[in-house]
Amino acid sequence: MSSAVPSPRVSIAVPVYNGERYVARTLDSLLGQTFGDFELIITDNASTDATRDICADYARRDRRIQYHRAEQNKGVAANFRWGYELARAPFFKWNAADDLCAPTFLEECVRVLEQDPEVVLAFPRTMIIDEDDRPLHPNTYDADADHPSPACRFSRLMNINHRMHGAHELYGLIRRSALQRIPVYDRVVRSDSIMLARLALLGRFRCVEKPLFLNREHARRSVAAQTPGRKLLTRSRLSRWIGQGPVPPAHFWNPALKGRIVFPEWRVWREYAVSMRFADLEFADRLACYAVFTGYTVRHIPKLVRDLVIAAEHVILGEPGARQPPATPSPQVEPSSV
Repeated sequence: MSSAVPSPRVSIAVPVYNGERYVARTLDSLLGQTFGDFELIITDNASTDATRDICADYARRDRRIQYHRAEQNKGVAANFRWGYELARAPFFKWNAADDLCAPTFLEECVRVLEQDPEVVLAFPRTMIIDEDDRPLHPNTYDADADHPSPACRFSRLMNINHRMHGAHELYGLIRRSALQRIPVYDRVVRSDSIMLARLALLGRFRCVEKPLFLNREHARRSVAAQTPGRKLLTRSRLSRWIGQGPVPPAHFWNPALKGRIVFPEWRVWREYAVSMRFADLEFADRLACYAVFTGYTVRHIPKLVRDLVIAAEHVILGEPGARQPPATPSPQVEPSSV
Protein backbone atom coordinates (compact mmCIF):
# COMPACT_ATOMS: atom_id res chain seq x y z
CA MET A 1 0.00 0.00 0.00
CA SER A 2 1.38 3.39 -0.98
CA SER A 3 1.97 5.91 1.81
CA ALA A 4 2.47 8.86 -0.54
CA VAL A 5 0.89 12.10 0.62
CA PRO A 6 -1.86 13.13 -1.81
CA SER A 7 -1.20 16.30 -3.78
CA PRO A 8 -3.09 19.39 -2.63
CA ARG A 9 -5.30 21.45 -4.93
CA VAL A 10 -3.18 24.61 -4.54
CA SER A 11 0.51 25.35 -4.15
CA ILE A 12 1.52 28.70 -2.67
CA ALA A 13 5.13 29.84 -3.02
CA VAL A 14 6.41 32.54 -0.66
CA PRO A 15 9.87 33.76 -1.74
CA VAL A 16 11.51 35.77 1.03
CA TYR A 17 14.72 37.61 1.79
CA ASN A 18 15.21 39.41 5.11
CA GLY A 19 11.47 39.55 5.63
CA GLU A 20 11.37 39.42 9.43
CA ARG A 21 9.13 42.49 9.71
CA TYR A 22 6.20 41.22 7.64
CA VAL A 23 6.57 37.51 6.90
CA ALA A 24 4.64 36.32 9.98
CA ARG A 25 1.67 38.48 9.01
CA THR A 26 1.86 37.13 5.47
CA LEU A 27 1.90 33.52 6.64
CA ASP A 28 -0.99 34.14 9.03
CA SER A 29 -3.09 35.55 6.20
CA LEU A 30 -2.40 32.48 4.06
CA LEU A 31 -3.00 29.97 6.84
CA GLY A 32 -6.28 31.73 7.58
CA GLN A 33 -7.77 31.01 4.15
CA THR A 34 -11.27 29.53 4.02
CA PHE A 35 -9.94 27.11 1.37
CA GLY A 36 -7.44 24.94 3.20
CA ASP A 37 -6.33 22.30 0.69
CA PHE A 38 -2.93 23.79 -0.11
CA GLU A 39 0.79 23.43 0.42
CA LEU A 40 2.79 26.50 1.40
CA ILE A 41 6.37 26.57 0.10
CA ILE A 42 8.71 29.11 1.66
CA THR A 43 11.98 29.71 -0.22
CA ASP A 44 14.39 31.73 1.89
CA ASN A 45 17.01 33.48 -0.22
CA ALA A 46 19.79 33.21 2.43
CA SER A 47 18.25 35.77 4.77
CA THR A 48 20.56 37.31 7.37
CA ASP A 49 17.87 38.47 9.82
CA ALA A 50 15.33 36.52 11.91
CA THR A 51 13.44 35.23 8.86
CA ARG A 52 14.86 31.73 9.24
CA ASP A 53 13.69 31.33 12.84
CA ILE A 54 10.23 32.74 12.10
CA CYS A 55 9.61 30.52 9.07
CA ALA A 56 11.05 27.38 10.67
CA ASP A 57 8.75 27.89 13.66
CA TYR A 58 5.70 28.14 11.37
CA ALA A 59 6.79 24.99 9.52
CA ARG A 60 7.00 23.07 12.78
CA ARG A 61 3.47 24.12 13.70
CA ASP A 62 1.67 23.44 10.39
CA ARG A 63 2.39 20.39 8.25
CA ARG A 64 1.22 22.18 5.10
CA ILE A 65 4.33 24.39 5.26
CA GLN A 66 7.66 23.50 3.66
CA TYR A 67 10.64 25.67 4.51
CA HIS A 68 13.62 25.72 2.13
CA ARG A 69 16.68 27.88 2.62
CA ALA A 70 19.37 28.71 0.06
CA GLU A 71 22.99 28.67 1.15
CA GLN A 72 23.65 31.86 -0.79
CA ASN A 73 21.47 34.53 -2.37
CA LYS A 74 20.13 33.28 -5.74
CA GLY A 75 18.75 36.62 -6.87
CA VAL A 76 15.10 37.61 -7.12
CA ALA A 77 14.11 35.75 -10.29
CA ALA A 78 15.77 32.48 -9.28
CA ASN A 79 14.11 32.50 -5.87
CA PHE A 80 10.65 33.03 -7.37
CA ARG A 81 11.34 30.23 -9.85
CA TRP A 82 12.56 27.90 -7.06
CA GLY A 83 9.20 27.96 -5.30
CA TYR A 84 7.40 27.16 -8.53
CA GLU A 85 9.73 24.23 -9.24
CA LEU A 86 8.88 22.68 -5.86
CA ALA A 87 5.10 22.94 -6.39
CA ARG A 88 2.90 19.86 -6.91
CA ALA A 89 -0.67 21.15 -7.15
CA PRO A 90 -2.66 21.89 -10.32
CA PHE A 91 -3.23 25.50 -9.21
CA PHE A 92 -0.30 27.71 -8.27
CA LYS A 93 0.16 31.07 -6.57
CA TRP A 94 3.10 33.31 -5.72
CA ASN A 95 2.79 35.47 -2.62
CA ALA A 96 5.41 38.09 -1.81
CA ALA A 97 6.57 37.92 1.80
CA ASP A 98 5.12 41.32 2.66
CA ASP A 99 1.68 41.06 1.01
CA LEU A 100 -1.55 39.75 2.53
CA CYS A 101 -4.57 37.88 1.21
CA ALA A 102 -8.14 38.27 2.43
CA PRO A 103 -9.57 35.00 3.86
CA THR A 104 -11.61 34.09 0.76
CA PHE A 105 -8.84 34.76 -1.79
CA LEU A 106 -8.16 31.09 -2.60
CA GLU A 107 -11.80 30.03 -2.35
CA GLU A 108 -12.93 32.63 -4.89
CA CYS A 109 -10.09 32.03 -7.34
CA VAL A 110 -10.29 28.22 -7.17
CA ARG A 111 -13.99 28.46 -7.98
CA VAL A 112 -13.25 30.48 -11.12
CA LEU A 113 -10.63 28.04 -12.43
CA GLU A 114 -12.75 25.00 -11.69
CA GLN A 115 -15.80 26.46 -13.43
CA ASP A 116 -14.12 27.57 -16.68
CA PRO A 117 -11.26 25.55 -18.22
CA GLU A 118 -10.50 28.38 -20.68
CA VAL A 119 -9.36 30.59 -17.80
CA VAL A 120 -5.65 30.15 -17.03
CA LEU A 121 -5.36 32.85 -14.36
CA ALA A 122 -7.85 34.11 -11.76
CA PHE A 123 -6.99 37.22 -9.80
CA PRO A 124 -8.87 39.56 -7.47
CA ARG A 125 -8.74 43.33 -7.28
CA THR A 126 -5.95 44.85 -5.20
CA MET A 127 -6.04 47.12 -2.16
CA ILE A 128 -2.81 48.97 -1.40
CA ILE A 129 -1.99 48.90 2.32
CA ASP A 130 0.62 50.62 4.46
CA GLU A 131 3.24 49.23 6.84
CA ASP A 132 0.59 48.71 9.53
CA ASP A 133 -1.95 46.93 7.28
CA ARG A 134 -4.12 50.04 6.95
CA PRO A 135 -5.84 50.47 3.55
CA LEU A 136 -4.43 53.34 1.49
CA HIS A 137 -6.24 53.15 -1.86
CA PRO A 138 -7.46 50.54 -4.35
CA ASN A 139 -5.33 49.67 -7.34
CA THR A 140 -7.26 50.81 -10.40
CA TYR A 141 -5.05 49.53 -13.21
CA ASP A 142 -5.24 45.81 -13.99
CA ALA A 143 -4.89 43.91 -17.25
CA ASP A 144 -8.07 43.26 -19.21
CA ALA A 145 -7.41 39.82 -20.69
CA ASP A 146 -10.76 38.05 -20.60
CA HIS A 147 -11.34 38.37 -24.35
CA PRO A 148 -11.93 35.25 -26.49
CA SER A 149 -9.25 36.32 -29.01
CA PRO A 150 -5.62 35.37 -28.14
CA ALA A 151 -4.38 38.25 -30.32
CA CYS A 152 -6.52 40.74 -28.41
CA ARG A 153 -5.29 39.47 -25.05
CA PHE A 154 -1.67 39.46 -26.26
CA SER A 155 -2.01 43.01 -27.56
CA ARG A 156 -3.47 44.29 -24.31
CA LEU A 157 -0.64 42.80 -22.25
CA MET A 158 2.14 43.94 -24.60
CA ASN A 159 0.80 47.48 -24.89
CA ILE A 160 -0.23 47.99 -21.29
CA ASN A 161 1.19 51.07 -19.53
CA HIS A 162 4.09 49.50 -17.65
CA ARG A 163 4.57 52.61 -15.53
CA MET A 164 1.10 52.10 -14.08
CA HIS A 165 0.82 48.32 -14.21
CA GLY A 166 2.14 46.50 -11.14
CA ALA A 167 1.72 43.01 -12.66
CA HIS A 168 -0.44 42.07 -9.66
CA GLU A 169 -2.14 39.44 -11.80
CA LEU A 170 0.89 37.20 -11.26
CA TYR A 171 -0.07 37.05 -7.59
CA GLY A 172 -3.40 35.51 -8.54
CA LEU A 173 -4.06 31.79 -8.96
CA ILE A 174 -2.57 30.22 -12.11
CA ARG A 175 -3.00 26.84 -13.75
CA ARG A 176 0.36 25.12 -13.29
CA SER A 177 -0.21 23.34 -16.62
CA ALA A 178 -0.05 26.78 -18.29
CA LEU A 179 3.10 27.81 -16.43
CA GLN A 180 4.74 24.56 -17.51
CA ARG A 181 4.47 25.67 -21.15
CA ILE A 182 6.43 28.92 -20.75
CA PRO A 183 9.76 30.01 -19.26
CA VAL A 184 9.15 31.00 -15.63
CA TYR A 185 10.95 34.07 -14.28
CA ASP A 186 13.76 34.12 -16.80
CA ARG A 187 16.48 36.55 -15.78
CA VAL A 188 15.40 39.14 -18.34
CA VAL A 189 14.15 42.66 -17.88
CA ARG A 190 10.38 42.95 -17.33
CA SER A 191 10.18 39.19 -16.84
CA ASP A 192 6.84 39.44 -15.02
CA SER A 193 5.15 41.34 -17.86
CA ILE A 194 6.53 38.92 -20.46
CA MET A 195 5.17 35.95 -18.50
CA LEU A 196 1.73 37.57 -18.34
CA ALA A 197 1.69 38.20 -22.10
CA ARG A 198 2.57 34.55 -22.75
CA LEU A 199 -0.06 33.29 -20.32
CA ALA A 200 -2.59 35.51 -22.11
CA LEU A 201 -1.81 33.66 -25.33
CA LEU A 202 -2.69 30.39 -23.58
CA GLY A 203 -6.01 31.44 -22.11
CA ARG A 204 -8.17 34.05 -20.44
CA PHE A 205 -7.59 36.00 -17.25
CA ARG A 206 -10.68 36.30 -15.06
CA CYS A 207 -10.96 39.04 -12.44
CA VAL A 208 -12.76 38.53 -9.13
CA GLU A 209 -14.34 41.90 -8.46
CA LYS A 210 -13.38 42.02 -4.79
CA PRO A 211 -10.25 43.58 -3.19
CA LEU A 212 -8.86 40.30 -1.84
CA PHE A 213 -5.17 40.98 -2.55
CA LEU A 214 -3.52 43.41 -0.12
CA ASN A 215 -0.34 44.79 -1.65
CA ARG A 216 1.94 46.49 0.86
CA GLU A 217 3.54 49.85 0.09
CA HIS A 218 6.69 50.46 2.14
CA ALA A 219 10.18 51.92 1.87
CA ARG A 220 12.02 48.58 1.53
CA ARG A 221 10.15 47.34 -1.52
CA SER A 222 12.42 46.23 -4.35
CA VAL A 223 11.22 48.99 -6.66
CA ALA A 224 11.80 51.62 -3.98
CA ALA A 225 15.40 50.40 -3.77
CA GLN A 226 15.80 51.44 -7.41
CA THR A 227 14.63 55.00 -6.59
CA PRO A 228 16.64 56.17 -3.56
CA GLY A 229 15.43 59.50 -2.26
CA ARG A 230 12.60 59.26 -4.83
CA LYS A 231 15.17 60.10 -7.53
CA LEU A 232 15.15 57.56 -10.33
CA LEU A 233 18.44 55.79 -11.00
CA THR A 234 19.35 56.61 -14.56
CA ARG A 235 21.21 54.76 -17.31
CA SER A 236 21.90 57.91 -19.32
CA ARG A 237 22.90 61.53 -18.97
CA LEU A 238 20.31 62.23 -21.65
CA SER A 239 17.46 60.67 -19.67
CA ARG A 240 15.79 64.06 -19.14
CA TRP A 241 15.09 64.17 -22.87
CA ILE A 242 15.00 60.54 -24.02
CA GLY A 243 13.81 58.67 -20.92
CA GLN A 244 15.76 56.04 -19.01
CA GLY A 245 14.25 52.68 -19.93
CA PRO A 246 12.60 49.86 -17.96
CA VAL A 247 12.35 49.95 -14.17
CA PRO A 248 13.58 47.85 -12.45
CA PRO A 249 16.70 47.80 -14.66
CA ALA A 250 18.25 44.73 -16.25
CA HIS A 251 20.66 44.03 -13.38
CA PHE A 252 17.71 43.73 -10.96
CA TRP A 253 16.71 40.57 -12.83
CA ASN A 254 20.27 39.44 -13.65
CA PRO A 255 22.97 40.82 -11.30
CA ALA A 256 25.66 39.75 -13.79
CA LEU A 257 24.55 42.63 -16.05
CA LYS A 258 25.50 45.29 -13.49
CA GLY A 259 27.74 47.86 -15.19
CA ARG A 260 27.49 46.20 -18.62
CA ILE A 261 26.12 47.67 -21.81
CA VAL A 262 22.70 46.14 -22.30
CA PHE A 263 19.85 46.64 -24.70
CA PRO A 264 16.80 46.08 -22.44
CA GLU A 265 14.13 47.27 -24.88
CA TRP A 266 15.56 45.06 -27.61
CA ARG A 267 15.51 42.11 -25.20
CA VAL A 268 11.86 42.76 -24.32
CA TRP A 269 11.09 43.06 -28.06
CA ARG A 270 12.79 39.72 -28.72
CA GLU A 271 10.92 37.97 -25.89
CA TYR A 272 7.58 39.15 -27.24
CA ALA A 273 8.65 38.13 -30.76
CA VAL A 274 9.18 34.50 -29.75
CA SER A 275 6.12 34.28 -27.47
CA MET A 276 3.84 32.79 -30.11
CA ARG A 277 5.88 29.58 -30.14
CA PHE A 278 4.56 28.68 -26.69
CA ALA A 279 0.90 28.64 -27.75
CA ASP A 280 -1.05 26.23 -29.96
CA LEU A 281 -2.79 28.81 -32.14
CA GLU A 282 -5.03 28.44 -35.15
CA PHE A 283 -3.50 29.90 -38.32
CA ALA A 284 -5.78 32.95 -38.24
CA ASP A 285 -5.03 33.61 -34.57
CA ARG A 286 -1.28 33.25 -35.12
CA LEU A 287 -1.45 35.66 -38.06
CA ALA A 288 -3.40 38.14 -35.92
CA CYS A 289 -0.81 37.86 -33.13
CA TYR A 290 2.02 38.64 -35.53
CA ALA A 291 0.02 41.60 -36.81
CA VAL A 292 -0.36 43.07 -33.31
CA PHE A 293 3.33 42.41 -32.66
CA THR A 294 4.19 44.35 -35.83
CA GLY A 295 2.13 47.26 -34.53
CA TYR A 296 3.92 47.01 -31.18
CA THR A 297 7.28 47.13 -32.98
CA VAL A 298 6.37 50.28 -34.91
CA ARG A 299 5.19 52.06 -31.76
CA HIS A 300 8.35 51.11 -29.89
CA ILE A 301 10.89 52.22 -32.47
CA PRO A 302 11.77 55.31 -30.35
CA LYS A 303 12.57 53.05 -27.37
CA LEU A 304 14.66 50.71 -29.51
CA VAL A 305 16.59 53.71 -30.84
CA ARG A 306 17.05 54.98 -27.27
CA ASP A 307 18.83 51.73 -26.38
CA LEU A 308 21.30 52.33 -29.21
CA VAL A 309 21.88 55.92 -28.11
CA ILE A 310 22.50 54.89 -24.49
CA ALA A 311 24.88 52.13 -25.58
CA ALA A 312 26.85 54.60 -27.71
CA GLU A 313 26.97 57.05 -24.79
CA HIS A 314 28.33 54.35 -22.47
CA VAL A 315 31.04 53.41 -24.99
CA ILE A 316 32.13 57.02 -25.39
CA LEU A 317 31.59 58.48 -21.90
CA GLY A 318 31.09 55.48 -19.62
CA GLU A 319 28.05 54.66 -17.52
CA PRO A 320 26.74 57.44 -15.24
CA GLY A 321 27.94 56.88 -11.68
CA ALA A 322 30.23 54.02 -12.71
CA ARG A 323 33.00 55.28 -10.40
CA GLN A 324 30.74 55.55 -7.39
CA PRO A 325 30.78 52.82 -4.70
CA PRO A 326 28.33 50.02 -5.51
CA ALA A 327 24.88 50.42 -4.01
CA THR A 328 23.68 48.13 -1.24
CA PRO A 329 21.95 45.12 -2.81
CA SER A 330 18.24 45.72 -3.03
CA PRO A 331 16.02 43.61 -0.79
CA GLN A 332 14.10 40.93 -2.60
CA VAL A 333 10.48 41.74 -1.91
CA GLU A 334 8.49 41.94 -5.08
CA PRO A 335 9.56 42.17 -8.71
CA SER A 336 7.39 44.72 -10.45
CA SER A 337 7.14 46.50 -13.74
CA VAL A 338 6.37 49.87 -12.20
